[in-house]
Amino acid sequence: MSQEVSPARMRASNNDRERVSEVLRAAVTDGRIDMEEFEERLHRAQEARLLGDLPELTADLLPAEEQPIQLAPGPMVSWFTTLRRKGRWVALPDEQAGAVLGRTEIDMREVLLTHNHHRMSVSTFLGKVVIDVPEGVEVRMRGWSFLGRRSTNARQSTMSNPPVLEIDGFCLFGSVRVRAPRRRLFLGRRRARRQLNG
Repeated sequence: MSQEVSPARMRASNNDRERVSEVLRAAVTDGRIDMEEFEERLHRAQEARLLGDLPELTADLLPAEEQPIQLAPGPMVSWFTTLRRKGRWVALPDEQAGAVLGRTEIDMREVLLTHNHHRMSVSTFLGKVVIDVPEGVEVRMRGWSFLGRRSTNARQSTMSNPPVLEIDGFCLFGSVRVRAPRRRLFLGRRRARRQLNG
């Protein structure tokens, strides 16, 4: 039986290292760290091989919700307020999200999925949950609603083995909306016409 690899033990990409480097450059530019500390942290960022090596390099420079790499699981349920999760974060299996008299915004466009088939339980009570997904993700809406709405504009993926986001849970006097990028078919046709008309 295979064991789950923790987010901290997952391999960092060039994009992950660059995200941290950008924060460090901004910090030295506005004087939050000096040049010597910048060079030391930048070297560690460029040499990092695991995701777990990166968060400590910017932990004292930005609030938790604005960190370039977010590995620690946190609640995604808003209570009488607005909660947002965005940026580069690791989506763990069977995560819970919801809104109780509030609004929860989850941006998955730069998320790192630990499984190609990702299940998330999303429930609302007099609240709203909005989830943004990248193009190509196949969205499957499960669960039930009572005087509420669960919807998505994501189309069936054309990829042979697309990443799947499966959402269940309940919607009671609230809404769950999964948004995918709009396809620019009309714009493409207009450009083609212009080229033909010359």
